[in-house]
Amino acid sequence: MEFPRLPSRDTSGQKVVLPDDLEGEQTLVLISFDRRQQSLVGSWRGFAKELCETYGHFGYYELLVLGGRSGMMPAMSGGGMSPEAARSRPHDNALIARVDKTALQRRLGLLGEGNIYALLVEDGTVVRQAAGVLTPETGDALEDLLKQWREANSGWTEASAACGSTGDNALDS
Repeated sequence: MEFPRLPSRDTSGQKVVLPDDLEGEQTLVLISFDRRQQSLVGSWRGFAKELCETYGHFGYYELLVLGGRSGMMPAMSGGGMSPEAARSRPHDNALIARVDKTALQRRLGLLGEGNIYALLVEDGTVVRQAAGVLTPETGDALEDLLKQWREANSGWTEASAACGSTGDNALDS
């Protein structure tokens, strides 16, 4: 399934369009729908950073999806994250998007906003996804995919990468 074109902003207010601006040949996008889900996202963060150091072709982003421009949310000055959000998400690879959550969930096949989702994206296509906190099985499955990709593409020059559920499902397609 194709990852939809999604305008977002990084912590400094710069526009980032997903998947066009994703760095990394394989990129993990961790999607959350509420700031209170950051502890769930945090379960992936350390592992994703380790993978970035090990696999030069890999990048990861944390995407907080908030409701769209319904007029009920105050506009942010400068176009970036609010100071509160920037303090709670001090990562260079943190993004925020204000879109129709339901439409995005439908496009990506996500089962609601009560959980976080990890999507592995290659060339704009979601090749694997998992819901919930990182589990050993899911981590092993992700690392196996990265190893396979690296072995299959060992003749290619590596590009620099951006690194900065209930848990028993291993990155299913």
